[in-house]
Amino acid sequence: MTLRVNRQNGWMSAIGRLAMDVAVFNLATVLAVFARLDFSAAPWSLVYIRRFPGLVENLVFVAVSVLLQTPLALWSYASLRDMERVAVVVAVTKVLALPLLLAMRGEVQWSRGAFAASAVLAFLFMAGVRSIARWRYGRHTWQASLEEPAQHTSSGTRVLIVGAGDAGDMVLREFEAHPELGKVVGLIDDDATKRGCTMRGVRVLGPVATIADMARRTRAAQVVIAIPSHAAAVTREVLSTLADTDVQVRTLPGMWELVDGSIHVDDLRPIQLEDLLARTPVSTDLGPVRAYVEGKRILVTGAGGSIGSEIVRQVARLNPSQVIMLGRGENRIFRIDRELQERQGVTCAVPVIGDMRDEARMTWLFDTYHPDIIFHAAAHKHVPLMEQNPEEAILNNVEGTRTLLRLAVSHGTERFVNISTDKAVNPVNFMGASKRIVELLVQVADGHKGLRATSVRFGNVLGSKGSVAEVFQKQLQETRTLRVTDPEMERFFMLIPEAVHLVLQAGALTQGGDMFVLRMGEPIRILDLARSYIKLAGLEVGRDASIIIT
Repeated sequence: MTLRVNRQNGWMSAIGRLAMDVAVFNLATVLAVFARLDFSAAPWSLVYIRRFPGLVENLVFVAVSVLLQTPLALWSYASLRDMERVAVVVAVTKVLALPLLLAMRGEVQWSRGAFAASAVLAFLFMAGVRSIARWRYGRHTWQASLEEPAQHTSSGTRVLIVGAGDAGDMVLREFEAHPELGKVVGLIDDDATKRGCTMRGVRVLGPVATIADMARRTRAAQVVIAIPSHAAAVTREVLSTLADTDVQVRTLPGMWELVDGSIHVDDLRPIQLEDLLARTPVSTDLGPVRAYVEGKRILVTGAGGSIGSEIVRQVARLNPSQVIMLGRGENRIFRIDRELQERQGVTCAVPVIGDMRDEARMTWLFDTYHPDIIFHAAAHKHVPLMEQNPEEAILNNVEGTRTLLRLAVSHGTERFVNISTDKAVNPVNFMGASKRIVELLVQVADGHKGLRATSVRFGNVLGSKGSVAEVFQKQLQETRTLRVTDPEMERFFMLIPEAVHLVLQAGALTQGGDMFVLRMGEPIRILDLARSYIKLAGLEVGRDASIIIT
């Protein structure tokens, strides 16, 4: 019953808004005629809305309004898109009414000047009504915020917004609509031309370099980063500048949501280590990837690892015939298998426990499943461990891959995509040397019995097993001390999902025997990353946690 009443009330409100638009539209026609005659005693015969063409014009106006759903738009939240729809409604109505007036010119008196003026006035009046409604709503919200009980206003968080552009305006508007979430006390922006200007009554205080001083002056307890472009660089600078303060730093859940205006202040989240990447996450066309994966039997080695499991997740969405998940660790394979079943409803996944060095087991696997495409992510990757156990680097990485390639050729596999590493370039350690040998084996196998074999090289993947993020997290939990080997050491990073996305793309682009190298963005100093990580944990360097150069 409640739903029915609410729906009825909604329709009644829409009918009321449509009636107001019709009234304003006709008022514009009457005023245009009077204005055309300098507001003298205008003969009503010129006001054609009283005749048949006027009736048709009103019917067209109502029909176009309903078609474009202008009565359903709440005037309190009127936007530029609403104004564009109003303009279209008026223009279409006048264009459709004009031929009728021309055809009945002998029977109906009308003024061409007044007709044109009425279109302009109709748009101005309709847009004006909506603007007034929005202004009144905004003023009411502002006054309500001033009259909020003390428990909401006196204890409200004082907020600085980084970014005085479109994103900053959207966040600022959300704070205005939800004053209980905090009070914006200033804007921060590096654009010198905006310095001292105001946006919705909030002043632009200065550049990011002064944010610590501005936070102290304004007594801000929270900073919100609202910059969609170069967000990683700005985020690192903000965190570095505020490293010795207790100010919280938050950001938006996804900058792409700016496109459709779907940002809400209560969606703001703490900064994550991934936000510090000095690159824009890549996004490519999945069409070619789907074309070679759909309906195929896919084998993923190392499927329980961070890279392999992400390959499984992304491939499973592309409607393959089967996804064979090969791994030595039963717990990891069990976890990814359960995840696919429970979260994605995937039924084509086949978990296989086995060692790629076991030729008999691998032969059984190929005889049973006949994989069309292989993503080879299984490998020993830890440099220090392989320095101490070089024979394992050869047996696992080299001999295991050799077994897979031999079986792939003999069983008619179409594509073999090898996950390699930048450490294979002029290798200086056993792990890098073993991966370089694997790349050469892949090149040799390419072309045999139609096999397209390729390698994809990339650097550090943030969030993978053994990555700096995992190491820092463990060190911070256990000793509150982060260890960095060299203060000037820099590394390239990429997120796991985008790295895997590019691996799948390479599989679509390969002609066989080629080497793909992923662009990893700008290098990041590990020392800066360590400082930022401590700040993200809500700690202060030197007081709550320390960094040791080893």
